[in-house]
Amino acid sequence: MKHILGLGLIALGLAGCAVPGRGLLGPSPLPPAATTVDTTKAEFGRVPLVTIAAGSATADYLSALTGAVQAAEARKPDVVFDVVSTVPQTATPLDQITAAKALTPQASAVAQTIMGAGVPASRVTLGALVLPGIGGEQIRVYVR
Repeated sequence: MKHILGLGLIALGLAGCAVPGRGLLGPSPLPPAATTVDTTKAEFGRVPLVTIAAGSATADYLSALTGAVQAAEARKPDVVFDVVSTVPQTATPLDQITAAKALTPQASAVAQTIMGAGVPASRVTLGALVLPGIGGEQIRVYVR
């Protein structure tokens, strides 16, 4: 069962990009495998627009994230971006909270990048999730 930190999504202070199964985005990324998309959707009910590995430098994801944000806004001008720090369901709940808090600066940088692409702050949210079965800590950007 999915565990959500705290009483729900925890808003974290405005703190390599990859679509599921693609690794770091390059000039010609390969489409993700259908099984990868299904697995990711089963984790949280949505497929992330972008997945950024913890510790990735801003330069590694800046252009890919900006392009994804612009494409999402072209499809839906009032799109909301949820920037979610995700940590594996390991160790203790306290360890999970500590790991999620450690992602706050990177999540903030991702949110700032989204707002730098012209998205108003009112359409960018921050949160954290504990997910079973993920390989490591990530920042995921979902749209709604």
